[in-house]
Amino acid sequence: MIITTVLQILLNRLDFGMSLPDAIAAPRASQRNTPTNVAEPGFISQYGTDLQTRFGQLFTSTPEIGAATGIELLPNGQLQAAAEPVRRGGGAAAVVCPAADHPLPRSHHATCAPVVVGG
Repeated sequence: MIITTVLQILLNRLDFGMSLPDAIAAPRASQRNTPTNVAEPGFISQYGTDLQTRFGQLFTSTPEIGAATGIELLPNGQLQAAAEPVRRGGGAAAVVCPAADHPLPRSHHATCAPVVVGG
């Protein structure tokens, strides 16, 4: 359900104005050309009744739909990394600067915190 996960994160971030961490953490649903939609419990409790009443949508609960990490270029030029807070036990994401002796090509679009070596 990679497409479903990526699409819902993008919709939540770009169309609904959620932060990247909130967009990744938001509950998800999926329609796979079956009579019922598959959805996480949080999605069903938040939207299920309204969607069933207004549009006749039926839901089957599933523990999780996909897991993701993301990185976003912020308006100030910094990078923000985010990961699942709960799905699959939670994840980790970070922006790491290259070591001084192995610099990557510099970009005027991004900055990152210096990496402390040996301490």
